[in-house]
Amino acid sequence: MPNRKWIKPKALGKDSHQTQGNAYQTMTSPSPHGDCDRFIPPNSRKSSSSALSELLLDITTKMDQNLELISAMDKKLTALIDHMDRLERLMTHLGQSTAQVDSLAWRQQDEIQKCVEHLLQENHHLAARVEQLERQVPATNLRVLGLPVEEEEFKEAFGLFDRTPTGAMQITYAQCGDVLRALGHNPTNAEVLKVLGKPKPEEMNTKMLDFETFLPILQHFTRNKEQGTFEDFVEGLRVFDKEGNGMVMGAELRHVLVTLGEKMTESEVEQLMAGQEDANGCINYEAFVKHIMSG
Repeated sequence: MPNRKWIKPKALGKDSHQTQGNAYQTMTSPSPHGDCDRFIPPNSRKSSSSALSELLLDITTKMDQNLELISAMDKKLTALIDHMDRLERLMTHLGQSTAQVDSLAWRQQDEIQKCVEHLLQENHHLAARVEQLERQVPATNLRVLGLPVEEEEFKEAFGLFDRTPTGAMQITYAQCGDVLRALGHNPTNAEVLKVLGKPKPEEMNTKMLDFETFLPILQHFTRNKEQGTFEDFVEGLRVFDKEGNGMVMGAELRHVLVTLGEKMTESEVEQLMAGQEDANGCINYEAFVKHIMSG
């Protein structure tokens, strides 16, 4: 422990007693700030009050800043809510539009499906009728030579186009041209309308034609059927004359006769072209046409 020096107290006189009393009174008198204030210097009390004021001012400033920030955030939140409301309305509108588009697409798909099914049925029915017609009516008589056939065969061919529920042997005006073409003729629509008496467009699918009425029409086109001329046949074959020398390839002509137009069988083509090809497999098509028309 550090050494402490002992200081001898001075003798107290009369004045000393008075000073000692005043000191005692000062130490024992209550202070308005409590006992602690007796030990805080005045300068320290002023410094603490100033620091407290600055602290309160800083807190007030930060609270004002926080209030401004809260106000700004409230405005942004309000704008965000409005934006979300607009998005929700837009999504609802899009949902309704999508539902309408889907409904329209389904209806169109159903209509297309029905049309496809109808076309498939018609195609199947037509293929069956053509097959039956080709099997029962010789092509060489009806479609190539245009020669008359028995009336019963015409009637049977006519019946293939009969769509009446009871099989009344009737066709519509619109089917008349199809029946004529199936029987080897090639009338124009104007010619068909002329022999039918020039009906109105709405009557083509409503007016009916029985076989007895159709037969004179068929006979009319049979009598007036125009045979192609020499020039017509030559002009048709000239399309295949690539060299412009009046010759066509025999293989190409065989392919055309077998696959295009009124198709011929391979045996019929071979019989028709016998002796017409030269050493190079080419045919003089003008001589070929003369040979066909003379025989």
